[in-house]
Formats: sequence, C-alpha cells, structure tokens
Amino acid sequence: MQNHIILYQIAVLAILVLIGVLATKAKIITESVKNGIANIVFDITLPLLIITTFARLEISPVIIKNSGLVFLFTYIAMGVMYVAGDVFAKVSKLKGNQRAVFINHHMFGNIVFLGFPLMDALFPGGEGLLYAAIYQLASNSIMWTFGVWVFLKGKGGSKKDIWKNMLNPNTIAFFIGLLIMFFKIRLPDLVFEPLNGLGKSTIYLSMLYIGAMLAFTSVKGTLHKPHVFLLSFNKLLLVPAIVAFLVYLLSYWLFPSFGEISRKVLILEASMPCMATIVVMAKKFGSDDTLATENVFVSTLFSVISIPLVYGGLVLLDSLFIQFFS
Repeated sequence: MQNHIILYQIAVLAILVLIGVLATKAKIITESVKNGIANIVFDITLPLLIITTFARLEISPVIIKNSGLVFLFTYIAMGVMYVAGDVFAKVSKLKGNQRAVFINHHMFGNIVFLGFPLMDALFPGGEGLLYAAIYQLASNSIMWTFGVWVFLKGKGGSKKDIWKNMLNPNTIAFFIGLLIMFFKIRLPDLVFEPLNGLGKSTIYLSMLYIGAMLAFTSVKGTLHKPHVFLLSFNKLLLVPAIVAFLVYLLSYWLFPSFGEISRKVLILEASMPCMATIVVMAKKFGSDDTLATENVFVSTLFSVISIPLVYGGLVLLDSLFIQFFS
C-alpha cells in the first residue's frame, strides 16, 4: 500500500515534467517563456501558496502541545542536513553557485507536493498531515531566510545586497501567513478561493519549468557529475538515518511525550527528494538552476526505492526502541 502511494505521487510529477519537456521541444515554451514561468512562480503563485497554507491551519490544543517539539526537532534535522551539505560540498570541491545549490538541496526536500499526500495516506485521520504542516512551517522559516542567504552568498554578493534580496515576496508572504495563523484572521471566501487556487498552481508551473529545464539540459551530462548522485544518497538515506538516530534518542530520553506518528512524519519528511522550488529559486537568484534540475530529477527517481526503505526502517526502529526503553 505504501509503495503504491509513493509511486502514484511521483508518477503525477513525472507526467507534469513530461508535458514541460514536450512543450519545450515543440517550441511552445521558449527560453523567454521559461524565464517568465520562473518569475510567475517566485513572485506570485508561491507567495500565495505560503499565505493560504498558513491561513488553513488552526491553533488547537493538539498544535499547542506538539508544535514546540516538532519545531525543535525540525531545526535539529535542518542543522544535520546543513552540516552534511557543507562537508560533502567541500569533499566534492564545489564552490560558488554549485555549492549553494548543493547545500540548499541537502536541506530542503519535496515536503509538500510529495510529502503531504504521503503523510496523509500513511497516517489517516489528519494527525500525519498536521505534523507535516508544522514541519513545513519550520522549514519555510529557514528556507526564506537562511536558504536565500546561502544562494546570495554563493553568488558572491555584498552583505548589503544579501540582506536586501532576503526581503522578497516569499519572505513577506511567510510573515503575513504567520500573522494570519496566530491571530486567527479568517479571509473571506471571495478572497481566499482565488488566492488558494492560484497558489495551488505552483506545483504545475514548477513542474513545467523543470520539464523545460530538462529539455534544455543534457541528461547524459548528469552521469559525469558524481556529486549529483552523492547528494541523492545523502538526502534520501544517510541524513535521514542520522536524524532518526538523534530524534529517537532525544524523544525517549528527554521528550517522552513526542509520539510515534510525529517521529515518523518528521523523519519521513526529512527523507523526501530534492525540492523543485529550489530550481526556481536558483534561477531567480542567479545560481546554477541546471544543477538544481539534475538534483531533482535524480533524487526523485531514486526516492521510489529509498522512501519505502526509510519507512520500513522506522517500523523496525520503533519496535527495537520500545523493546529496550519500555
């Protein structure tokens, strides 16, 4: 059942990417159109997706009880991912824009478009989706601040330019979304529905963009880039294993109230393939969007195998920890 869910979600993304490739080959999507799609996603649809996602979340006793620990462990996971990205970037001798893409793709995965449906299906009843949303909230707080800084630093901009560019439509949308969520501001349906619909188009436009990028990119050239495959191994297996070790130890020794579902959701979200949005961000901030596209392509392909392995490992880990710590 789990394998079917994973394959289904990846197949949906693959179809959208294929449409982008075919449209580019047919010259419907040209270079200028491709760049326009990136601008629309970054400046319009993605900010709206952030705002409307936060607007749907409601502060409840469950969120109040669990959000602190989920936030804490998400930041720990992100720290592990960053260190792994930084260390292996040095091992791979990556610098500048390539290093920025390599590190950001270690940190940020496809937690919404693949992760959300997967968590909802694996843990029905809403609890899995709740923790996935909290993970996304913490992840976004890092991506639209520190993640942007990594891109701009890799580009070699001045400190003034870096701080100036960190204030972008998505960071603004993030803080607006926080205000809406915490102050329980209800948007009128007349406003929410069109914003929500336009925000949801982010996945379709992002996949079209990646398809266009693949059409302009030599996939064969990816075979000569071992760091792309190293990233996939780290992102899909090595880092989740480290995160799982830390989370299980800390949750059993220091935070016994951190439940089984929340642990599994946290680690599964940390094991998602590379985030497609990073491709658009790389383009927007003048980084290596070709490398970012290759990262998404290879990691998503291998995730068909890795995600079931991670889930099976978590089931086994739960039984072992219960045996030794109960």
